[in-house]
Amino acid sequence: MPARRGTEPMVSVRDDRGAEVTELALPETVTTPDQAEEELRAAGWARSAQWSTTDDGWTAPVVAV
Repeated sequence: MPARRGTEPMVSVRDDRGAEVTELALPETVTTPDQAEEELRAAGWARSAQWSTTDDGWTAPVVAV
């Protein structure tokens, strides 16, 4: 999920090798990881550890539910 305002909010779900599994477009109102997590859960994914900051957003491991 992008950390900068003005960047379209997206969630990319990747496998253990870094290959993209799916990408979710988020509503523009989503500006925090907690808000993104609600969208992630609605799409069938659950965060399995804490969010961490990266150079271009936030990251967290997820599992399918």
